[in-house]
Amino acid sequence: LMRELGGGEATLEDAEYIIDVGYGSGGREGIDELAEPLRVLLAEELGLPNVMIGATRKVTQDLELLPMDRQIGQTGVSVNPKLIIALAVSGAPQHIDYIGERAVILSFNIDPEAPLMLLEQQRPKPVVHPIQGDVWQTV
Repeated sequence: LMRELGGGEATLEDAEYIIDVGYGSGGREGIDELAEPLRVLLAEELGLPNVMIGATRKVTQDLELLPMDRQIGQTGVSVNPKLIIALAVSGAPQHIDYIGERAVILSFNIDPEAPLMLLEQQRPKPVVHPIQGDVWQTV
């Protein structure tokens, strides 16, 4: 999942495009069958630069599916990409407060009341486009 940038390893903090994996995306299957194919589509087929997979604390610490340097949030890293595709990310403040204002977020979630789905009602940026439904069907 890592790619070289100027002689060093790519970091989530520098990513221009992030696929943000939440607890509700289905664990390992959500990463292997949703997030990674989406990353390949964006990076290799569409040619977008610096596409990385990030995740919530539950995915990195609780489920231990990704390393800690992929965790977005209070106990992880701050990010400020152009685009985030959020897969079943509820949007706890400890996560969304560490996403920069320039991001446009496509938030795929079955719960229309999830905090990330309603974020634009609280603040103007980052811009969130909520897409309600099962991530396996809507993505």
